[in-house]
Amino acid sequence: MTTKYLLQDRTIIVTGAATGIGQAFALGCASQGAHVVIADMNAAEETLELIKSQGGSGTYVKVDVSDESSTRAMAEAAIKTTGRIDGLINNAAYFREVKLTPFEELSEAEWDRIFQVNVKGIWLCCKAVMPAMRERQSGAIVNIASVVAVAGQPGYLHYVATKGAVLAMTKGLAKEGGKDGVRCNVIAPGFVITDATKNRPIEWQQSFLKARAISREQRPDDLVGTALYLLSDLSDFVSGQTIVVDGGHIMY
Repeated sequence: MTTKYLLQDRTIIVTGAATGIGQAFALGCASQGAHVVIADMNAAEETLELIKSQGGSGTYVKVDVSDESSTRAMAEAAIKTTGRIDGLINNAAYFREVKLTPFEELSEAEWDRIFQVNVKGIWLCCKAVMPAMRERQSGAIVNIASVVAVAGQPGYLHYVATKGAVLAMTKGLAKEGGKDGVRCNVIAPGFVITDATKNRPIEWQQSFLKARAISREQRPDDLVGTALYLLSDLSDFVSGQTIVVDGGHIMY
């Protein structure tokens, strides 16, 4: 008897998949039968080796999500490899370099830089993959936002604003893509411990931990199950939704 995986024979692009949350998404998709296109500015040998060591299938594509020609090349590489694009996780984001700053002290350059990646980057990646999804009349896009887009967070207005834009943009994409069988949803993580976040002030980290119903640190793997659900047929009538995955901090 052949085991049927959630993403059997599908091609899923994961941006920002070289490390951290993106790497966890890539490994999770590969474990469920997908060919994973690891799309990142940085080399991703570790992610690719981990996928292959576990019997999975993947390829690496260097991409700058804020550049249209680069995102187009990313989509073309995926199609050249497998002939299809079934899913996209827009995980790449500008956050590691973001510093706690009162909004009056933010520079225009800081504001523009984070919007280039966190908002324009998602738009360009969606634009790049949509033709292939429309041709197949099927596809699933998962955008990664943040719980701060729902709850707010002092000192990070530029970051909060980009993640709020992701929530709104996802609803528009869901409306436009729905007639062609393309779904679009959001995962809004809480504070996740990764190499990119562990240098945040300990008091700030503890504020998230104390507010959770499940009082432990959030790890990248905590997000994978929700992503697999949104990429798979289990959610084939779910679109335009935001799912907060934060251990029960924000509750609807």
